[in-house]
Amino acid sequence: MKTLGRDTFQFMADLWENNNKAWFDENRKHYEDSVRKPLKAVAAGLSDPIAAIVPEFDGKPKISRINNDIRFTPNKPPYKEHMWISYGAKGSIAELFTAIGRNGWAVGCAVSSNKRDPLDGWRKNLLDNAERWRNYLALLPKEEIPEFYYGNIYKKPLFPDIPEDIKDLVQCKGVWIVQKARLDFKATPEQDLFRGICIMLPIFILMAVPPFGVKERLAELGKKISPPEKGVGEMWKVW
Repeated sequence: MKTLGRDTFQFMADLWENNNKAWFDENRKHYEDSVRKPLKAVAAGLSDPIAAIVPEFDGKPKISRINNDIRFTPNKPPYKEHMWISYGAKGSIAELFTAIGRNGWAVGCAVSSNKRDPLDGWRKNLLDNAERWRNYLALLPKEEIPEFYYGNIYKKPLFPDIPEDIKDLVQCKGVWIVQKARLDFKATPEQDLFRGICIMLPIFILMAVPPFGVKERLAELGKKISPPEKGVGEMWKVW
């Protein structure tokens, strides 16, 4: 069986250029062999390791569908430009995921809600750990510094004296924090993706854990939870 790799990303690039049903039907077997089956294999391989370090994960990874829902948005292309595997709890506002697209693979986490209250835990955690947050981002290798994608932003300040560098993170109704996409794997896809999950784990904890429990969860990093390699362990020491 093929694994995730250049053939996967090339298919997604070709789909980007030919996002129509006729082309997809002609290339459905290529999709199954190069994208769908490798994603299922990766999801199965990562399920137990992630469940061991993320108690919010129910052990059942969810793979996105390639089809867009075009029932109410007929101008949307029929197929997605990215696919992802989600490792989280059903109904949670916080999500940990791995993703693939035409530019390669990435790992990320997200939190979002149209209502204010569900995100206030994340906001308070970020404000309480602002200096650790800055130090953590400063330690990340250049290729693993994440990109930030914001949802709508409240104009009226939600908290007093919000530091300017985290203002949008606090004020937004949702944020997707995603590592830059890469075409190649240094080790196996499972190893590199799990390393990425571990790097994003402190951020996910800030998103998923209520303020009263976040200090204890962060303290587990490097102690109760072993890092996959020394470099990740050094990053975790910030928390």
